[in-house]
Amino acid sequence: MADVTQSHDVAIVTSSVEACPSILEDDFGILGQASVVFQTTMIATGLQCKSQLKTTSGKAAKQQTIEIAFKDVIGCHCLKGTKEDDEYAYFCVYSYPSLKKTFSKKTSRKRRDYTFVVKKFPTHEENKAVADKWQREIARCLKVKDDDIRNEVSGGDVVDTAVPPEKRLLILINPFSGPGKALQIYQKHVVPILAETDLQFSMVVTEHAGHAKEIAQKLDLSNWYGIVSVSGDGLTYEVLNGLMSRPDWDKAIQTPLGVIPGGSGNAMCCSVNYASGEPVMENLLLHSMFVLAKHKCRPMDICAVDTVAGRVYSCLSISWGIISDIDLESERFRRIGNARFTLGAAVRIAGLRTYRGRVSFLPVVPYHPPAQRSQSATGVTDGEVYGTYRVITTQPTSFQESQSLPEGLSSAVPAEKILVNGESSTELCEDHVDESFPVDRHEDGDHVDSTFPVVRQDSDHVDSTFPVVQQEDDNRVDSTFHVVKQDGDHVDSTFPVVRQEDQDNVPGNNSEAESKGIETPLLAPLTDPVPDDWYTLEDNFVTICAVYQTHLGPDVFMAPDASFNDAIIHLFLVRAGISRLDLLGLLSSMENGSHRESPWVEEIKVKAFRIEPLTFPGTLMVDGEHVEYGAIQAQILPSLAQVMSK
Repeated sequence: MADVTQSHDVAIVTSSVEACPSILEDDFGILGQASVVFQTTMIATGLQCKSQLKTTSGKAAKQQTIEIAFKDVIGCHCLKGTKEDDEYAYFCVYSYPSLKKTFSKKTSRKRRDYTFVVKKFPTHEENKAVADKWQREIARCLKVKDDDIRNEVSGGDVVDTAVPPEKRLLILINPFSGPGKALQIYQKHVVPILAETDLQFSMVVTEHAGHAKEIAQKLDLSNWYGIVSVSGDGLTYEVLNGLMSRPDWDKAIQTPLGVIPGGSGNAMCCSVNYASGEPVMENLLLHSMFVLAKHKCRPMDICAVDTVAGRVYSCLSISWGIISDIDLESERFRRIGNARFTLGAAVRIAGLRTYRGRVSFLPVVPYHPPAQRSQSATGVTDGEVYGTYRVITTQPTSFQESQSLPEGLSSAVPAEKILVNGESSTELCEDHVDESFPVDRHEDGDHVDSTFPVVRQDSDHVDSTFPVVQQEDDNRVDSTFHVVKQDGDHVDSTFPVVRQEDQDNVPGNNSEAESKGIETPLLAPLTDPVPDDWYTLEDNFVTICAVYQTHLGPDVFMAPDASFNDAIIHLFLVRAGISRLDLLGLLSSMENGSHRESPWVEEIKVKAFRIEPLTFPGTLMVDGEHVEYGAIQAQILPSLAQVMSK
């Protein structure tokens, strides 16, 4: 039985709810203040408890008022006393009000549980009937739509969802993510909070890179309400691509995706918290669990991304240059958590690189280049129209004619459309291999720069000594899935997946189903020129970063204007010429979003874009995952997915 310590720093129901009609009224005690009787009133938005002027012993008492807002409540359970002959009944309300921190204007949620004591009748059965009635009504109120409360936080995008009782949450855990504490987080924090809700859930520990994608591909989604990742952003990326590679991708992608921070970056988790009106820098884990426990969802944009190795799907970002370099090269420091990025940034700024490349894009509104260009530029031609292509290029004095496109990568703009020092030039875009960049070729025509160490997804080391729960019934369940159902030590042997013998329906084995993927009308084939209405910039860049969520980490507030379903890609360009000191200040200013005010940063809102590196080697990252280096393009897919966010 949980004890309750009353405090005056509880959630306060706003004055507007006081006029709401009462649903139930009764007198109860509250555990921890058993001698005080509280007149308790339930209204649509909360509980109001006022102590009576006298205690049960007849002594005068100071009146107390406790108000519990349902917007802070995640569940209510009936409890049984510890004594066999206890005639009282109990129901407990689990609340997480947002309270101001001491000596600070910041707020953070704190757990408050209130156990009400029902002692109206002489028998336990009669008292239990009263407790059951209140518990049912509270549970109903938690599921009822309240437009005023919803719009106050989210602007009306949130959809209230009652989880069907026969469905459960599938929780995927990557035990090697970030500092390697994901399983510990699940056991110590996730399970206790979910136990306070009415959500049923099962857990799977992933065993190797790509395992989450395999699960999402084969899962019988009719039995599951949503998929939650306890990891960094990599597991969500795998799940998304698993769902999108199914023959029934159009239905599968509607499965709500949840995130709990267990990695080092946790960008998606930060974006969910921010969109939900929850703190990002204060106790990210607790606030993420609160968002998850409210089991509401909203539509989310994703991107179709074409790489030289094929198509993938992204829900977060695409980066090239210093941001992707930091992301990849700091992997060796992952044990120190989010601090790995700070350390990686210091190393990369000290050895600052610049990359020459071409970026093409379809802007949301007509593009007008900024007056100030990179200091590396000696000539600028703004908005000049050549044929049907609108091309904007800058030419640095340090440009080397030897930096040509590798064979297999075509120019996004015909050679005669490229401007070099204000004149047409075809030399830059000749389709030949520069011998200064050795290229290994494969039978399928794809090229890999042999001088660049490529980290592939299937090369991640998996500690085979990590304990997992073994599945006993291999005939009924794919033996690669290890599931723990949260009802003790019982192993759920009925975890439904697509059977191995039903391979015709597995993505990759059904070419007809694969050919019916989502259409991307804004994108030309990666080897073809970009469409006529696109703009193209060519320059030396420090970084190019495309984001469609607000955060790239707890201290990287990259796109403050972004929202989950605004159908916009925020394309950020930082050109060469910036000093190391200015770059350090620029990266530091990303914590509060003020980097957008820097003269070195250009933000363009686009629907689609293409990046064509002209410098090799280099690094490309999609949602923090390394992809093969070369041309890459993406198109926004509005409101295609669902994310758990209140």
